[in-house]
Amino acid sequence: MIRSPLIIEKSNKAPTWARARDVILSVLVWLLYFYLIKEVFVDLYVAVRESYYWIFDGTARPSVPEISRLFGTLRIYAAVILANGWLLILWGLYNQIRFRGPHPAAESKSVTVEDLASLYQIPANDIAIWQNSRILTMRHGADGTLEDVIVQDGARGSRTPPGEPATSLANA
Repeated sequence: MIRSPLIIEKSNKAPTWARARDVILSVLVWLLYFYLIKEVFVDLYVAVRESYYWIFDGTARPSVPEISRLFGTLRIYAAVILANGWLLILWGLYNQIRFRGPHPAAESKSVTVEDLASLYQIPANDIAIWQNSRILTMRHGADGTLEDVIVQDGARGSRTPPGEPATSLANA
């Protein structure tokens, strides 16, 4: 049985140029973000430094213009937050467009007798008999392993279809 890869692993299957483009775009957006909020860090540093010197060194109180400058910067920061939110929305729309359409890896494939046989480690002939039976009872253990299979004929209620040998894992 073929296991579908996790979505986080799908980026490894993308072409190198697409992965490089995504990394470059991500780095550029982060650099733009930090550039836009640099004033907050500078003003916050000045306010903390002046408050520290006032508390521990006994210098003059922090100046009101410096503190009000921080609040003015925070107003700009709020605009940056809104812009960043819009960038994330646009990034999400970009990804919707990018991943739209058929994806060959995501197509479901039919499970074959051989897939089931390798999964349960049982001969493919037994699986074929199970698929052709009208009533099939499968018992699993607490850990999910297949413990027993009972093939019943719906009309007679026997343990095996007429003319077929018993296919029970307990007997195998």
